[in-house]
Amino acid sequence: MLERKLVNVGFDRVVLRDRRPFGLATLARYPIFAPEFLDFVERVVPPDRHDALVYAVDVTATAAT
Repeated sequence: MLERKLVNVGFDRVVLRDRRPFGLATLARYPIFAPEFLDFVERVVPPDRHDALVYAVDVTATAAT
């Protein structure tokens, strides 16, 4: 889906270089997430998903010429 969106806005070569899961423990290290939010997520998300809530991706794209 990300590749399609990048192509739609003018990138013609899109390479996914890395994809890493981020879990609650990793997110807690970033100051943009309030402790109350992390507590809420911990309560509502099943424990088996706590290690991979979101994914960080490293993408390289070149503009169409």
